[in-house]
Amino acid sequence: MNTAAVFDFDGTLMDTEPAIMASFEHVFQKYRTVEEFTPERRIKVLGPALDVMMKEFFPEMDPWKCVEEYRRYQRENLRDLIRPMPGAMETLAKLSAMEVPCAVVSTRYFKSLDELLKQSRMDGFMSVVLGNDSVSRSKPDPEGILKAWEMLKTESCFYIGDSVMDVEAGKNAGAVTVAYPSNEGKRNDLIAAKPDYLIEQLSELPELIRKEK
Repeated sequence: MNTAAVFDFDGTLMDTEPAIMASFEHVFQKYRTVEEFTPERRIKVLGPALDVMMKEFFPEMDPWKCVEEYRRYQRENLRDLIRPMPGAMETLAKLSAMEVPCAVVSTRYFKSLDELLKQSRMDGFMSVVLGNDSVSRSKPDPEGILKAWEMLKTESCFYIGDSVMDVEAGKNAGAVTVAYPSNEGKRNDLIAAKPDYLIEQLSELPELIRKEK
């Protein structure tokens, strides 16, 4: 049976957490106080689209003004903090050798995804890249995963992500769900979401897919 591997991006393929935290700290410092970026909010921002979080955190403001400030600060100051997750490149290379097509479905916007995939040289492994602006409904809606799956033309599909939202989106799409708790603060919630598999390292993925195939 031919299958595909569809990945979330932030916290799954790419270690963007330091840059995300620093960018939100900057926005809170500019428009509120950095103390209001609490530990609970720090966990909460790892997954949803930026405009969703800005609407929640800064309801009195235009969320897109906050998003643009976040993007500007990250682009000008923090790109060097963004690196592939441990084992990500090796995992993608193994999947390529196994002829498993790969894709990204993320709440990050396409332009940013495209830039970071090229910067990290992951772009050559990706047959499909869909950002939040590539779909009309964000995760946990399955639209993005279903769209990628259709474009990849495989019988089955694995969706790999680091958040409960990813597990829910994968289940809603009928994909095999693989949770990757790259942030320990998410582990218990990920387990409670009941993914089909939970992996500790991305390097476990090729063998898992090989067995399922």
